[in-house]
Amino acid sequence: MSKNGLFLLSIGCLLLLFSVNTVTAVYDILSLVTALTLIMSGIIITIKGKNPKRSRG
Repeated sequence: MSKNGLFLLSIGCLLLLFSVNTVTAVYDILSLVTALTLIMSGIIITIKGKNPKRSRG
């Protein structure tokens, strides 16, 4: 699951880079919100994948 989280994180970072218009320096709000959502979900999946599974015993 860690690979999926890193994939979402990288796609979110790329989308964040491309969400700005280089001529007017104005952010596209929909792309910005989508990028931040992908980044946050990627971080959550990566953190949950790193926790070792403990068994009762």
